[in-house]
Amino acid sequence: MAESSSDPILMLNRPDSGIRRTMRRIPVTVLTLFAVINTVRGCIHAFASDGGAQSIAGLDLSHDKPTILSLFAALGFHQLVMAAFQVFVLVVRRDLVVIALALQAAETALGLLNLYFYRTLPVVVPEQAFNAALLVLLAVTLGVAWINTRRVGSPPDAELQGPDR
Repeated sequence: MAESSSDPILMLNRPDSGIRRTMRRIPVTVLTLFAVINTVRGCIHAFASDGGAQSIAGLDLSHDKPTILSLFAALGFHQLVMAAFQVFVLVVRRDLVVIALALQAAETALGLLNLYFYRTLPVVVPEQAFNAALLVLLAVTLGVAWINTRRVGSPPDAELQGPDR
């Protein structure tokens, strides 16, 4: 019995498959999105006069303002470092995309656990639902990236490899 050329599984395994090329691009595109998100959030938390604590999150800064602003700035600088690492992965070491996505997924998951269950804030953070959606996007993308790197019998993709060592 001849195999159908329209079979999705066979199409996915063909080296010249458009689906396969798209599947390879998804993790890189999502990591790029997170590099931008981390840069924007990091700049707001680190450099805005209130770090976004009052103007975005609605926190009352009348009590212990210096401590709150210091913590928001530390968070912002952390986000900027994460964005720099993600840009490094995108530009220099594409073979680390799965690791970068896993780090972002872990950080997002732990941040959500903190916001919803551990040390909740007295106000609802405006981006809580957005962050939950981003975590789902990260989980799906991490699965796609993992499949891309673990495809049996598939030669390594040149575009995903870093410099020869």
